[in-house]
Amino acid sequence: MNIESLRDGLNSLMYVGQTLTPEEFLLIQNSLIILQSDNKLKEMFFWGRIQGIERDYFIAFGYTKDCLRERKFFYSLDCLQWFIMPIPDDNFIQASLLCRLKFQGDPTHYTCVELDPKFTIDENLIIMATEPEVKRLKEEDRLSCAVNMITDESAVVPKGALYKMTDQNVIYNPMFHGLNQLEGNLKSYYQLYRVPRNKFEYNVIKRSDYNYTTDFLDTIDDEIPKEVAFQLNMERNGRLVMIRSCVWPGMTFYHKLNTKEHGFVYFGDGKKNFDLLFMI
Repeated sequence: MNIESLRDGLNSLMYVGQTLTPEEFLLIQNSLIILQSDNKLKEMFFWGRIQGIERDYFIAFGYTKDCLRERKFFYSLDCLQWFIMPIPDDNFIQASLLCRLKFQGDPTHYTCVELDPKFTIDENLIIMATEPEVKRLKEEDRLSCAVNMITDESAVVPKGALYKMTDQNVIYNPMFHGLNQLEGNLKSYYQLYRVPRNKFEYNVIKRSDYNYTTDFLDTIDDEIPKEVAFQLNMERNGRLVMIRSCVWPGMTFYHKLNTKEHGFVYFGDGKKNFDLLFMI
């Protein structure tokens, strides 16, 4: 959620049931302006809050040129002092997913996580299983993995909001004026805020009116499990679109139709919903 429209965005997301206190709002808004200036970022966004036992983590991000490949994430415990988040390590991603304990609110806290055993088949076609590896996971690394996974799998932007330039940098489209009433009801008009994972040809054939500069991203209607990964609702007599992630409960997107106003925010415990298929 862009800090320039943070107040309006939080007001639009009153249906979420969670928000910032007036003190938190003022501290975050002012401190992120300073953070943006100090790090020479083109735009600054408030990402959300991950609940902890002792303290909560407040998350923000910004970018320099490319809003997909050059994102920098920051976290804070007091809404005032911000620390840059480490780049997620592939060795910690599985451990982060398997850790079902609540975040403590201490970046230096360590948790021992038992990984899944590895299976191999020997020459006699006998299945062999290794002893489960126990990995020592630092909470700061776990936080980084969780934030990046939540963003890649559930952060949403409306079609046309991002624009790919001729130099391949992706920016926010200054000519975007919002989706109309018909487009706003279709999940195929909402894209995932990440580097595309689908092949270029796949995204091309999905639309007869394909536009390379705006239709290069993956759409949410392809996310697994299909049709249930995201829940789309219309509020305020059909003028406001609300999209909630069922895979990462707590991630919510909003878009005011026929305007450029849109954004997403996360308020949750940082845990993935592995029981979604059993809840259908």
